[in-house]
Amino acid sequence: MSSTIVLANSSVAFEQRLRRSLKGDFEGTVQRWENQAIANDPHRAVKELMEYEPDIVAIGPSGDLSAALELCWAFQNFHPEVETVIVTEPNGAVWRKALRSGASDVMNPKAEPGEVIELFERLLETSTRRRLNLMQGVGGGSSGGRIVTVVAPKGGTGKTALATNMAVGLASMGHQRVVLVDLDLQFGDVADALQLRPESSIADVSQSGGAVSPTSLKALLVKRGENLFALAAPANPADGEDISASDVEDILHLLAEEFDVVVVDTSAGITEATLSSIEVSSDLMLVCDLSVSSVRGLRKVVDTLDRLEILKPKRHFILNRADSRVGVTVDDASAVVGMPVAVAIPSARDVPLSMNQGIPVIEAAPRTQVARRYLEAAAIFSVNGQAGNSAAPKRGLLARLRGDNETE
Repeated sequence: MSSTIVLANSSVAFEQRLRRSLKGDFEGTVQRWENQAIANDPHRAVKELMEYEPDIVAIGPSGDLSAALELCWAFQNFHPEVETVIVTEPNGAVWRKALRSGASDVMNPKAEPGEVIELFERLLETSTRRRLNLMQGVGGGSSGGRIVTVVAPKGGTGKTALATNMAVGLASMGHQRVVLVDLDLQFGDVADALQLRPESSIADVSQSGGAVSPTSLKALLVKRGENLFALAAPANPADGEDISASDVEDILHLLAEEFDVVVVDTSAGITEATLSSIEVSSDLMLVCDLSVSSVRGLRKVVDTLDRLEILKPKRHFILNRADSRVGVTVDDASAVVGMPVAVAIPSARDVPLSMNQGIPVIEAAPRTQVARRYLEAAAIFSVNGQAGNSAAPKRGLLARLRGDNETE
């Protein structure tokens, strides 16, 4: 099988030097990519680079090192099968930063041909092994896509912001199809958060009078971008009362057969509709902030699930506004809820601003810490691999630093 190396933001001189080094020893293609307009937007850059179907992405020596590190981080989270190498003058500080960002190695732009060949052969072997592992892991006997229900005990905890940013992030990475369901049947605002103008809603399922079918359900979806669809909440709160628990289960099962990931935003607390969604879910995103009432409320949610013996969905504790100084720490919240924090999302003015604009913060402000944390949450459910889990062991120059815990 032919291999592909993509040079991102490389100089012409480096490209020529690399081609000379690999000449006669590399079966594949070397492509050069450069787009300064999105060089500082790793979210979009990864999407564009994946069009080359790369095995290795070599970043540099041109461009900003911090942007290169963020690009490595994005690949590690959403396309772990792609090996990334940073092309720059290596030193201890660079290696430590590269290791933390998920880069596979650091390459001196003036490396000798023998060193270049050895490095790229090793990276190609690792890439091939990862792809095989991912191919063996995908499918795994699953009968459909993952159903991810976002649950919070109270309103105002950032539940809808998490659901919308996760859905948009997942849909924009790779070839996975995502559907976002607004199950806040009275006051759902997913459509507003994504600037959608749906002509139908989930209420049309019950109003149709017949059994829901894949064809009729698809007709109710509104499309956003290439891979994201949404099923909106009713425009009239009264219409939500007609949605039964069996309707919810049927809808989610059918959507899971058609989509890779079904993200479900819910109303505050545990309503009948939310409970139905939880019972058919593969995963739960349990959300609270650092207020005492929110943390205690989430603990009650966890206790309720245990009491009802709803143990199948994998639980992920998402702590919103995790940097708030309100007298409750992250460790306090984790101890009360009884779960480790999977993702800690910081406070940011960008979030309410983006919600008001109808543009998810991962698109409106992709380089912010809050956007990166939303992407980290989305990466848990990446179809391209278990991106939210520990990465495969790194090899090469970075292996020397595996025990180095020094921070910058």
